[in-house]
Amino acid sequence: MREQQRLPATPPDADPRLLRSGQDWATWLRGLQHSPPPGQPRSASDLDVAWAALTHLARRKGFTVERANCADADGFTTWRNRSIRIRPDTSPAQAVIALAHQLGHVLLHGEIARLEFSGTVACTGIRKVEADSVTYLAAAHAGISTPAITFPHVTSWAGTDPRAHPAATIQAVTTRILNATSAITSQFDAVGIEPTEPLVPERDHAEIHQEAAQFFRGQLGDSWVPGYLNRRGLTAAVQDTWRAGHAPAQWNSLTLHLTALGHPEALIEATGLGRRSRRGTLIDTFRDRAMLPVRRTDGTIIAFIGRAAEHAAPDVPKYLNSPATSHYSKGETLFGLYEARAALANGARPVIVEGPLDAIAVSTAGDGRYAGLAPCGTALTACHVAVLARNADLRKVGVMVAFDPDDAGQRAAVRACHLLAPVTDKMTAVTLPDGQDPAQILATSGPEALTRTLAANAGPLPDLVTKAIISQWSPRLGYVEGQIGALRAAAPLIAALPPAHVARQVARLAACLRLDHAIVTEAVTDALTALVSAQAEDTGPRATTRRAGLRGPPSAAIRAAHSDHPASGLKGAKAGTHTPPVHAPGRRAGADRGLTARRIRS
Repeated sequence: MREQQRLPATPPDADPRLLRSGQDWATWLRGLQHSPPPGQPRSASDLDVAWAALTHLARRKGFTVERANCADADGFTTWRNRSIRIRPDTSPAQAVIALAHQLGHVLLHGEIARLEFSGTVACTGIRKVEADSVTYLAAAHAGISTPAITFPHVTSWAGTDPRAHPAATIQAVTTRILNATSAITSQFDAVGIEPTEPLVPERDHAEIHQEAAQFFRGQLGDSWVPGYLNRRGLTAAVQDTWRAGHAPAQWNSLTLHLTALGHPEALIEATGLGRRSRRGTLIDTFRDRAMLPVRRTDGTIIAFIGRAAEHAAPDVPKYLNSPATSHYSKGETLFGLYEARAALANGARPVIVEGPLDAIAVSTAGDGRYAGLAPCGTALTACHVAVLARNADLRKVGVMVAFDPDDAGQRAAVRACHLLAPVTDKMTAVTLPDGQDPAQILATSGPEALTRTLAANAGPLPDLVTKAIISQWSPRLGYVEGQIGALRAAAPLIAALPPAHVARQVARLAACLRLDHAIVTEAVTDALTALVSAQAEDTGPRATTRRAGLRGPPSAAIRAAHSDHPASGLKGAKAGTHTPPVHAPGRRAGADRGLTARRIRS
């Protein structure tokens, strides 16, 4: 096997010592963030969702957000009363940009602000460069144009004296900016805000991806990929079925191959197979990775997922997905759906997992009984569910979820439950061994063990949802306040379940909280009334049920369930405006008195 060359942290031509103009700085940042230039204007609905996502991030950092006077500025932040103000007369796009800028200050300059008597940070000098840079990259990620953002000459803040090491200053500032930007872009990703891309003819998009797949397959033989996948339990035959390949470690192997075939650089960049370096040269998006093609349900390759090598540096992302294009949206594509089409048509049960190797493991071990499916680098969405429902009889065969048994996996299960509830009553969750996912079970114990785990460790998904909510309150369940909080958190989620599941979860909740069945029933009834009202009012641009044409109020249920959480955070649920605990008018006081009057049983 050929020894692989370890990649440097940045492209070889990305030398911070060569940065001069403000445009150099902007290009440098985009190259490291893998972001396109800020794109086409966003729709009003997209901007509303972006605003909600940023508002949620501000709340997580302990700040309120309000539209109020800011004198001559578009935004203003004060640490003394933990508030962010955005001018009320700005346009939706300007408001999102202004809030992203203020969050840049919050994420980067909190320690400085706490030392200031005024409790504020002056937006000047390097602080302005950092906040503007975060805004610029976040906007580029979301496809929001930022014509008003310009950067000063790099030497004006990094200096020129070699004894002060200006290159080290640039690297340190860059690291701070990228870390802060990641906090914002992860919020955008959670609600489905993706970069806008140039339109590419469908035929050209399909052709260039097919040729890229053939190139990756041709690099497979003497790479580390076959041995790695074989150790993960995926035989050569399985690798061939899923058309696994290898992206070479060189910076431009694929782009040189595609340009030699006659594809213009603009097409390579627009389809996400290449990106621009700091100097404007075209380099490969994927380097030294195990490559798996992502297909539409008709088999057309529209994207790739790349898995980093085991010898990759610690800061290299384990998985890298193709960026969004005019023919690929992560929020609408399920990895493995094309490969599972025959099994699903014959009644196989779909199993939603977290990663592509998990999906391959489930389908391989299931031998026609189970079909592994995974979102492409994003949380499960209503669009995913809608696509799956068009390709399988979910009311008949049901759906399984097999997420990691950690907090993130539990939150994913809560979301999945309420997205799946409108399309099937048969929802089950697989309890995986601690520290293991389906791919690890296949690798260490074989396909029979994975099949046994799927069959024997499955239980009703709503059970897991109720357990996840209660576990968040477990340290406080010995107190009346904890019981009330857990009941208020769980009631909206139970109320949004299909009727066949409600009675069981009411009984389980009453037993876990040691409350009378009637009190829990009343709380769930009140929550149902509030959720029906919320559904009528929920006309948001990303109302998940409305996008997919599904019934039910999952987004309102998730927001209500987390509004009383002891940590006061959504923790991965869809961003939105704060929703207080839900109760029907005139019912809350009585319910609270009933709970408070009860003596806690020992």
